[in-house]
Amino acid sequence: MKVKLVLAPLVIITLGLVVAVISGFYEQNLSNLGVSKIGYGFPLCWHGHSWIVYPDMPIVHWFSWESLILDIAFWSLIIASLIAVAMHIFPKQRRLACKRHTID
Repeated sequence: MKVKLVLAPLVIITLGLVVAVISGFYEQNLSNLGVSKIGYGFPLCWHGHSWIVYPDMPIVHWFSWESLILDIAFWSLIIASLIAVAMHIFPKQRRLACKRHTID
């Protein structure tokens, strides 16, 4: 029982990390007047690059650990909610599976 209590949150956080990294492929245009800015990540941009629309200006890359951690927390919460809903919708299959594996 203790293994399930430790393993379940670790699996949920790991899945949240994987989904957050995959969400890094989502591109958002954050440009303002005179500055072109592209951000990556959903729902929060945690990686990106920007440049000033002027000749010979360097491209600046940026990374936000805070946004990445919040993104992981967001996706972990979504995954935990989906698991809770699935366990609520399909409780009989879970009980039957447990009864089949018990030894009388």
